[in-house]
Amino acid sequence: MKKRIYFSFLFLVLPCVLILSTALGLLFHNAAKKHEYEAVRDYAHLVSNLLNTGVSGEIGFSDYIGRDPGAPRMTVIAPDGTVLLDSRAVADTLENHAERPEIVEALQSGSGESLRYSDTLRTEMFYFAVMLDDGNILRMAKPVSAASQTFKMTLPTGVIVTALVLLVANFTAQRLTRRIIQPIENIDFGGENIAVYDELAPYMRKIDHQKSEIDEKLAALSERAETIEAITGNMKEGLILIDANGEALTANRSAREIFGNEAEHKSILQICRDLDFQSAVKQCLSGENAELKMERDGRVYSVFMSPVNSCGTARGAVILFHDVTEKHIAEKQRREFSANVSHELKTPLTTISALSEMIGNGIAKDIDIEIFTARISEQAGRLLALIEDIIRLSEFDEGGIAKENTVFDLYELAETVIGALRDNAGGIDIQLTGERFEISANRRMIDELLYNLITNGVKYNKEGGYVTVDLARIEDGTCRISVSDTGIGIADQHQPRLFERFYRVDSSRSKKTGGTGLGLSIVKHIAEHHGGGVELHSAEGEGTTVTCYIAQ
Repeated sequence: MKKRIYFSFLFLVLPCVLILSTALGLLFHNAAKKHEYEAVRDYAHLVSNLLNTGVSGEIGFSDYIGRDPGAPRMTVIAPDGTVLLDSRAVADTLENHAERPEIVEALQSGSGESLRYSDTLRTEMFYFAVMLDDGNILRMAKPVSAASQTFKMTLPTGVIVTALVLLVANFTAQRLTRRIIQPIENIDFGGENIAVYDELAPYMRKIDHQKSEIDEKLAALSERAETIEAITGNMKEGLILIDANGEALTANRSAREIFGNEAEHKSILQICRDLDFQSAVKQCLSGENAELKMERDGRVYSVFMSPVNSCGTARGAVILFHDVTEKHIAEKQRREFSANVSHELKTPLTTISALSEMIGNGIAKDIDIEIFTARISEQAGRLLALIEDIIRLSEFDEGGIAKENTVFDLYELAETVIGALRDNAGGIDIQLTGERFEISANRRMIDELLYNLITNGVKYNKEGGYVTVDLARIEDGTCRISVSDTGIGIADQHQPRLFERFYRVDSSRSKKTGGTGLGLSIVKHIAEHHGGGVELHSAEGEGTTVTCYIAQ
């Protein structure tokens, strides 16, 4: 706007100045020509008077005229056109002038003039002729270029004056532009506006009204954006919005945790290069819902894709990532658990069924019946223990076990468990160390924890070995129960899975010792039920130490 106003002023003044300068130049040029023509006429009348009075012969006037370079050319011509005298040439060499327009006019009216090209001087000339008293014609001539020379002499001054006028016009245009624009530039759109020009008052009122509406809409949009950001930011599910070209417009915090900070402003096909995922994205952008499961960085996600349609065309899509890792693991564990339970239950039931059938059919001899009955009782006991362990783990899984904490002496409880197991330890020495203190916990569960750990230490020990139970209270009040043995130890590759259900390092040995493969899993659940955890340290051939922590 500033440039437009400035150039408007300048283009208004500039033609005016140029037209005025040109007009003045032409007027001055014409005035100079008229002045030169008038000077020739005056010169001719002056000389004719001198010639008519005879004074010119006394003062040598013709010689004076011939010596003055600025004086007009003087020619005396007889009535028949013969040149009698010329101040610039030899008269005898000049042609007859009877037909010259100024001569013809002077013979008719006493004086005459013309403007024409001179072949003698080879320039355009102004001629003025006057009749003398003796009948001859006096003619004065001067080049037209003389007037132009006068104009050229004054032209630089005119150019300088014109330039100065243009500079003043430029300065004035700039100053006026600033004076017009400055009040508009100083308008405070953040406060209440007062129109600097009356003509702008309606527009200012409209701007104020629109500003108020915009502020209200921006506030509403900002509040809505904050609400959406708060909702999506706290979602556990990953959320990515993409446009019709597949470029990620926005991603919430959970999505950035899945794909990193590059989850925004990139093609979704670059963010995730899984072929099934890319195929689902293309399907969604074609207007169809899509759903799949995918794994990334050890996690499992259910991915739901919904197109955003407008006028029947997909304008983008919403992609939701739901972390189902725990559910996936639980489902896998459930299948494995079901398979293991079926297998573990089938073995003793098969044995019981076979032996019972033999006894019932009378196939077994009297001497074998006692042996078969003992084996049936043994397998039934194993089956009952297995069922009890399964029920116990199911209770932990469902979270249906109440705390039922009581305060009791842990050292005393450990002595009781060790006393019950020492008689069947088969020469394995069981020792109790540590301090005596009371804890608040579920006594029955801690009893089971000690029983399972000590039993494992005895079962997988070497002949003449020992098991040590150490009790301690650490700095934060947590109770530490450590059970160490000098047994066969556990290889490194088995240790990460040792607390899994039904996992056995040596299944054949476990069956001989009557293990169900659920003892350590139950120990882990009991420790976690009491806000603690389990640690395992073992080396093959050097024994094992299992440490449980019970929070207080």
